[in-house]
Amino acid sequence: MKKYIFAIVFISNLFAQVDYNTEIQTIFNANCTSCHINGGAYQQGLDLSSYDSLMAGSNNGAVIVPGDHANSLLWQKVNSGDMPQNNPDLNSDEVDLIAQWIDEGALEVQLSIIDETLPITYNLHNAYPNPFNPVTTLRYDLPEDALVNITIYDMMGRIVSNLVSSQQNAGYKSIQWNATNNAGQPVSAGLYLYTIQAGKFRQTKKMLLLK
Repeated sequence: MKKYIFAIVFISNLFAQVDYNTEIQTIFNANCTSCHINGGAYQQGLDLSSYDSLMAGSNNGAVIVPGDHANSLLWQKVNSGDMPQNNPDLNSDEVDLIAQWIDEGALEVQLSIIDETLPITYNLHNAYPNPFNPVTTLRYDLPEDALVNITIYDMMGRIVSNLVSSQQNAGYKSIQWNATNNAGQPVSAGLYLYTIQAGKFRQTKKMLLLK
């Protein structure tokens, strides 16, 4: 017998979620990409013409900290009026929308209710984005409540990060990895393995960190 999610509980949050392509990219296209495209020296290497180029950051590193708008350099610049330089400042609604998008995880694709039923099988999805720098999202499906462990390994088989270790309810799940180890230190560029262990289910996939 299938279990059902009470979608009403989550519906307001899902519909309120900011969609990058239709809401955030349109702000950049109207105000920023006349300068911030192809990342010239004047723009510190920051290209705002697409989600991937934005998340790749500038010459000084990442400009977005998913889940934390206050520490995201891009939000700091638009909030202070330092950006855009050659156009009027963004209005408060646009600045707030960027902050909301960052706090929701800075995702490209808007989350939606894919199915009212719980997953019928365990599954570990491909990391997105992949390759990535510096944050990627790992999605996985749990058809039943389970003790979940998600571990990041380097190519030598050494544990880099114990990303998840908890009892979780059935459902569609996701977790972000910000390319740091268990000590909170940034890891070097390269190929990494991520493994999920949930009940008797175990699966491993690869992801590539670029610097």
